[in-house]
Amino acid sequence: MALSEFRTPGKFVFGIGAVASLGEEARRLGGRAVLVTGRRAMAEAGVTRRCLASLTAAGVETVLFDDVEPEPDVTTVDRCRAVVRGQKADVVIGLGGGSAIDVAKTAAALAAEDEPTRTFHQGRKITRHGLPNIAIPSTSGTGSEMTNNGVISDRALKFKASIRHESLVPAVALIDPEITVPCPPRITAICGIDALVQAIESYLSRFATPITEAVSLGAAEELFHALPGVVHRGDDLALRSHAAWGSAMAGLGLTNARLGVIHGIAHPVGVRFNVPHGLVCGVLLPAALEFNRSAVPAKFARLEHLFGADPVAYTRRLLTDCGLPARLTEFGLSADAFGVIADESLPTGSTKANPRPVTKDDILAMLRSIA
Repeated sequence: MALSEFRTPGKFVFGIGAVASLGEEARRLGGRAVLVTGRRAMAEAGVTRRCLASLTAAGVETVLFDDVEPEPDVTTVDRCRAVVRGQKADVVIGLGGGSAIDVAKTAAALAAEDEPTRTFHQGRKITRHGLPNIAIPSTSGTGSEMTNNGVISDRALKFKASIRHESLVPAVALIDPEITVPCPPRITAICGIDALVQAIESYLSRFATPITEAVSLGAAEELFHALPGVVHRGDDLALRSHAAWGSAMAGLGLTNARLGVIHGIAHPVGVRFNVPHGLVCGVLLPAALEFNRSAVPAKFARLEHLFGADPVAYTRRLLTDCGLPARLTEFGLSADAFGVIADESLPTGSTKANPRPVTKDDILAMLRSIA
């Protein structure tokens, strides 16, 4: 039997009001911090202010870096690294969706490195000890608060990939369903579908183990209870809690078992056609499930029992119920780019983890099904 590992954050705090413990958790890691977030959402919801107040009350000197864009670029990580270096930070805190958390995690991991982020994005290994990071998700979808990777884009080269290293795993994950309430319905839907895809792909992965299968299937169950209700009743804290548990558990599943062909395809599609990552994943889900059906019949049967319907039919209906399209026509997917996308998808770790071997023709067929 092959050796297996199971990674988790150093500490995982879940519940209403969890964000109030930020100052205390950060103080354990040092007295100087950088708080990394997006440009508007957390400030407008008052969460940035609450975090800064908690840090100040704990005696943590904090600098705010609030300039993370969706699908963040390598240059954004470089700018954040400069702020971390200038602050002489002991800890980096990511507050927001996956973009903010991924920038914070990556900047923390590269804090002691001299080369630009692009070199690590292209495969250079992290060799120096970085800084600890704290992750506070404001959406339920990416699972980045649990993972050992940061998903970053290089717009100049039209390339999106993960920087992966053990030092990216958060020292602390603070998951507070209450701060996900302001998340708009469409983003809630896209993030929720993304989490469900992560749960299913990590469950079906050929690198799955009994522990990851249990976590991933549990994640799918939590998301089954949350979706689509949380999209239409976003102030329901019970539904928000189901979604937050599902996202976190899916993150644990994927960081330990990897994913599948959907995520192999999603990154190049997203960066070339400017499609939200979770939306690409959700739209690809029915086709990929159908493709993998014959490879994992026992797991398919368990999913059918959970959903109370054939998984392909269930996920198609779920997209509609969440107000999401079944195809990506509006984003102008062009068959001219399908060959390049397929070539970029095939060698990824996600595609290699798929339970059924994938060919270029298989990927082209999936792309045609969503265009």
